[in-house]
Amino acid sequence: MRNTRAIAITYTSRLNHIAALLAATVACSFLLYGLFLLQAVGHTAKRAEAGREVKALTSELSGMQARYLGLTREVSSERATELGFVKPTKVSTVFASTPRPLSLSGQ
Repeated sequence: MRNTRAIAITYTSRLNHIAALLAATVACSFLLYGLFLLQAVGHTAKRAEAGREVKALTSELSGMQARYLGLTREVSSERATELGFVKPTKVSTVFASTPRPLSLSGQ
């Protein structure tokens, strides 16, 4: 019993410091847990918002593609003639036999 009392007297002054350190560690742990939890909720909300934006952009793109396909189907020889395009009278193909560097002086 004497030995236990001596140990208790020796560590009593340190118990207050140990308890304060333990309380500070617990408080810091709760603070960090709350911070990480808030970040997780924020990232989840941003991900949901980005998903809605992707759906809206996909829908808009689909409409643009449908409109483009509708406009390209309207092109025909008659429509081109109406717009002022004419058929070329002579078609020739040009081949470059020896590649030379381009120059401005015409050499």
